[in-house]
Amino acid sequence: MSHLASTGHPLLAQQKIRTLRIYLGATTALYLYGVLGSLLIIRAREPLINHAGGFVAVTLGSVALIALAVTPRSQEFATLAAIIATPAVMAAHKSMTAEFVCLIAAMFLGIHLRAFFAPRRGFALIVLLLILCETAVYVAPASKMGFIDYLIIAVAIIGAAESFGFVMRALLAAMCTDALTGIQNRVGWEVSTTHLLNMYSRSPETIITVAAIDFDGLKALNDTYGHPAGDQRIREYTEFWRTTAPTASVLARLGGDEFAICIAHTNSRTVDQFLDAIRQHTPQVSIGMASNAANQANVTELYAIADTALYATRGKYLLDEPPDPSR
Repeated sequence: MSHLASTGHPLLAQQKIRTLRIYLGATTALYLYGVLGSLLIIRAREPLINHAGGFVAVTLGSVALIALAVTPRSQEFATLAAIIATPAVMAAHKSMTAEFVCLIAAMFLGIHLRAFFAPRRGFALIVLLLILCETAVYVAPASKMGFIDYLIIAVAIIGAAESFGFVMRALLAAMCTDALTGIQNRVGWEVSTTHLLNMYSRSPETIITVAAIDFDGLKALNDTYGHPAGDQRIREYTEFWRTTAPTASVLARLGGDEFAICIAHTNSRTVDQFLDAIRQHTPQVSIGMASNAANQANVTELYAIADTALYATRGKYLLDEPPDPSR
């Protein structure tokens, strides 16, 4: 099931490619400016850089940008190109001042890696970036002060990644996550269902099913036992739905007691088994459903149909007393 905690979440994927393009475009332009500037401007003194590193960085950045323009799937190559480019420039510098200027680019890249990759993989890529930068400074002809140079580089890259990168990821998560249940909210629903539909839009055998789910008697439960009891019921039910939902699905809380799930499947039993589990283990909910072929489906229209079906068959309590929260 699609969830923001997963690095495959479409919001992260979209922003990941976008920020990588911005980073590559900015750094490649700056490195090109540096190379051309040092070649065209006549200096009385010896140049402070070896142009080989700049040429390598510009080439890597340009190829990566072209690859991303051709297909977003090339982002792995583009990421590696970005990781290698800055150390390539740093390895040719003859001034530590220039090294620390390049460190800014490495810090921004560290933030990107921390924000848009899974924690373990992001950490591994940050370590790779750090090793390459430290090695580049070590082999560079620049005059060094000693251990402090390497310490500054390590603190700058790791500190930027862990602070700003973590905050960026947390903000993206908060934007698409429902605070009470931990599943996606309406923003996450819109982004993730669009992504899910795009994944299967060319698969005529795939069916898209949207189910609208509504709690029955939640207001009575809140009025009688208090809102904490209602919140507890919502959390327990949504946790069960989340753990039993099919893999290719998006579950979201659209507001209040209104929930929806979008499922891509090739066998109706997938949906039937999930909905049967809901009815059996999380009673006192009403469900409406609508389906269409993936290459013809519109999630907004399917949800409207499912919502209408839900209210047409909405469950009615036959008890005089409101539902017991312990049930």
